[in-house]
Amino acid sequence: MKKIIIPVLLVIGIATVSFALSSKKNSPIANTETNTLQVEKKSSLNQIAPDFSLAKLGGGTIQLSDFRGKKPVILDFWASWCPNCRRDMPKLNGFYQTYKDRVEVIGVNLGESESDAQDFITSKNISFPIVLDSNGVAARLYQINYTNVHVLVDKNGNLVRVVPGDINESDVLSLI
Repeated sequence: MKKIIIPVLLVIGIATVSFALSSKKNSPIANTETNTLQVEKKSSLNQIAPDFSLAKLGGGTIQLSDFRGKKPVILDFWASWCPNCRRDMPKLNGFYQTYKDRVEVIGVNLGESESDAQDFITSKNISFPIVLDSNGVAARLYQINYTNVHVLVDKNGNLVRVVPGDINESDVLSLI
């Protein structure tokens, strides 16, 4: 019996990994290991970023497609408990202050309460808009599995690339 269980588990494991890899092969979003966007071969250029509408911290909503044709957008997926986000968000806020006329930054809080997100934003003096992704809608659309991930969207609403980890000024300038 034991001789059969190990090969069966091995086959199930290989099948699961193969399925996961094949289902993500044509995924339109983030591959944080290679710092690229995976897009379907038919539309590798000019792929429109998945749209979402989320509640804005402090009231109202933000819909990503509202920025299409107006200015590029940086989506910053974060959480207050993330040490890298705590380090990176003030730097990103500085870039926002410098370039906010030409690039929009939207902080997408991953699943925290409004009060936790607000406390963090207040403590770090963050001034760019923050939306609450309480149900993981945007995270699923962009296949975000980690915090401190940035998705760059050009002025036409096309996905450009993903920046895992800290963002640099050159990343911001690449959108202008």
